[in-house]
Amino acid sequence: MSSDPFPHTTSRVALLLVLAAVGLAVLSQPAVAIPRSVQDQAASSHPAVAALPPSTAHPFSDPLWLPLRKPARVSCAKSNCTKGTYHGYWAVDLIGAKGDPVYAAGAGVLHIGDVDPGCKISATDIEAGTWVWVDHGGGRITRYYHLDSITATEGERVTPTTVIGRMGHSGDVVPCTTNYLHFEVRSGGLTGERVNPGSLLACSGRDRIRLPDALGAMTWDDPMLPGKKVSTPVTTSSCISNTWQATPSGPSASVQSRPRSAVVTWSAPPSGANRVTILQELWSPSLRRFGWPSYVAASVASRSRTFVELTDGRTYRYSVAFHNNYGNSAWSTPVTVVPASVPSVPRTPRFLTSPTHDYIHYGWWKSADNGTAVTSYRAARRCVRNGAYGPWIYTNVPASVYYTNFRGLSGLTMCQVSVRAANRVGQSGWSKVSTIHKRA
Repeated sequence: MSSDPFPHTTSRVALLLVLAAVGLAVLSQPAVAIPRSVQDQAASSHPAVAALPPSTAHPFSDPLWLPLRKPARVSCAKSNCTKGTYHGYWAVDLIGAKGDPVYAAGAGVLHIGDVDPGCKISATDIEAGTWVWVDHGGGRITRYYHLDSITATEGERVTPTTVIGRMGHSGDVVPCTTNYLHFEVRSGGLTGERVNPGSLLACSGRDRIRLPDALGAMTWDDPMLPGKKVSTPVTTSSCISNTWQATPSGPSASVQSRPRSAVVTWSAPPSGANRVTILQELWSPSLRRFGWPSYVAASVASRSRTFVELTDGRTYRYSVAFHNNYGNSAWSTPVTVVPASVPSVPRTPRFLTSPTHDYIHYGWWKSADNGTAVTSYRAARRCVRNGAYGPWIYTNVPASVYYTNFRGLSGLTMCQVSVRAANRVGQSGWSKVSTIHKRA
């Protein structure tokens, strides 16, 4: 029996290149990257099949696969571009032929970015053209630019065996004769940071290779690749396995309102989980939808996260996902919360009069809700008896009423009054004490 830990690679030379690349690739990846030795283990742990369906319960996997099967010349990645600085950020440009199929780099949900088949007048006008993106869960997404056509539909669940589009030159500068795929991996959502895609898996027959390692480069940003006009080999989908089925089950989550904050709690991650991601969204009343997404990573040892500096009265939505060596789980069912604080201290007095000898007419201004409606007011008064103030006497007042009458005060000539507000969070402080001298 062979002791080779990579039984699907085609040569010992390729193995040495792979092992050398693992160390550098892992060091160069952001914190959310997966070690490539784990990727190989994940990819080889299931039977190989030619075409693999998506899963509703396990819709995501990490983007580990080269999105092309036909040969493509490596044109640019980050700083190795042949036309000046050009990119200056992580994105792999692969030059091929018009109509070459483009595959999803991992399992996820496809979204159409734009359908724009035209060409641009100058290089400064180059745009994405017709493009799509795939949500791989947990804030990890991939983008695919300059397509000739889109073959998947909005919201379709895709896998690395799914053709999502065809290579083209849309969005490029006239005369638009270069057909290529601009491929990006981003962390933190659609507009998040572009990150190093690392080595990408591909199938040479039924053997698994990794690129650009198999081309003699340890990174897509190696100047040798565009300088020598190196092309990727012909590959297939035959060695791809349904590793997304091994992603964690989706968690359950709950949220509690706090003053200007919210506490999100989730179920215990399963064995093998290595990260928790919390998605926060803010409701926009003008757009009538949730927006402003942000992603926060948490330790698998944690069970809750407190989000602070929120705005009382705004609606926030939270979802939680687990990640393991295969990818992200489905998101939890979203939970919403409206942070709230106690009401503001009522501003007083609105009026303070004693039109007759036996009662005081006392009013105040409505308190600010601070995220949740005022439920009641509590007014207080005390009066001087026998040369000293007696105890405070309290009166509950409905939330819609901003005054009260203190009665039964015959013979009393000096009193003090104050008021406080209450909502579901608690009670405000007492207002400034006001003193009134009344007719006996």
